[in-house]
This record gives sequence, C-alpha cells and structure tokens, in this order.
Amino acid sequence: MAGIIAVVGTGVNDQIIITDELMKGGTASAESYKGKVKRAFFIIFAAAMTVLATMAPLLILGTGLGKLKGFALATIVGVLTGILITRPAYAEFAKKLMEKNEK
Repeated sequence: MAGIIAVVGTGVNDQIIITDELMKGGTASAESYKGKVKRAFFIIFAAAMTVLATMAPLLILGTGLGKLKGFALATIVGVLTGILITRPAYAEFAKKLMEKNEK
C-alpha cells in the first residue's frame, strides 16, 4: 500500500512539473511546446532515476525484510509505468489543451 501511495505522489509531482513547464511564458508555437515538454521530461527522468536508484538496494537486499521488498517492487513498477506510459500521455493532453486555449 505504501508503494502505491509513493507512486501516486511522484505521479502528481510529475504532472505539476509538466504543467508548470508548459505554462511558463514565451512564444506559443508547436516548437516551443516541444522544447518545454522536453525540459519537463528531463526533470521527470532524473527524478525517476533517483527513485529507482534508491529502491534497487531494497529490492535486491531486502530478502529478510519482506514488506520492504514489496514496497520497492511496487514503487519501481509504478515509476516505470509512469515515465513510459502515463507521463507522455498527460504531456500530450496538456499540450493540446494549452494550444486550444491559445486560439
């Protein structure tokens, strides 16, 4: 359960980062949105790698601590799913919404 809560927290954080980058001032063109999303994904990827680096020892060495191993596994799977599937989908949705509001 704690792993799921941690993943939800990182997911909300990532969505805030994407939204913040897209809402920063500047020109409103498709190229500028692409650059903003690219910057946001750099931050998100760095945060995800930090989470994976901290959870890997718990997963590998947590044999005597069964609950920590499950926490690490749930967190790793959730973060990987987030950066591979849900964050790109949210970025596209937010980008389209921002472009629609520009018109």
